[in-house]
Amino acid sequence: MPHTTTWEKDGIYWKAYGTVTEQEIYDGDAELFNDPRSDRIKDWIYDGTEVEAFIMPGIHTELIAGSDSAASDIIPNVKAAFIATNDDAIKIIKLYISVSMEFGTTWKFKIFENLKSARLWVSS
Repeated sequence: MPHTTTWEKDGIYWKAYGTVTEQEIYDGDAELFNDPRSDRIKDWIYDGTEVEAFIMPGIHTELIAGSDSAASDIIPNVKAAFIATNDDAIKIIKLYISVSMEFGTTWKFKIFENLKSARLWVSS
């Protein structure tokens, strides 16, 4: 996933572009969790407004959700905001959220249509 990463005061902002594959999501997670700042994050904003497509079978979405849910034991109470308008992206995000909840994540999730709304929610 071509993306930019911006570390902010209380979290991380990812802006993704183009076509997103499961390997790029794994790589993005590794970038986040291998950074010592990750254990202090309170919010995580994933901006997928410029994502054109996800090439990710459901099983990979479930594996990523399981891995992130395990991370929520170490990094609890993160607010994860997803920004998406593409129907395919929203479908994958909803599956990720659903599976994460089944795994008992401590993170809170919400999908937004714009960055302003996402930032208001994570800061509340």
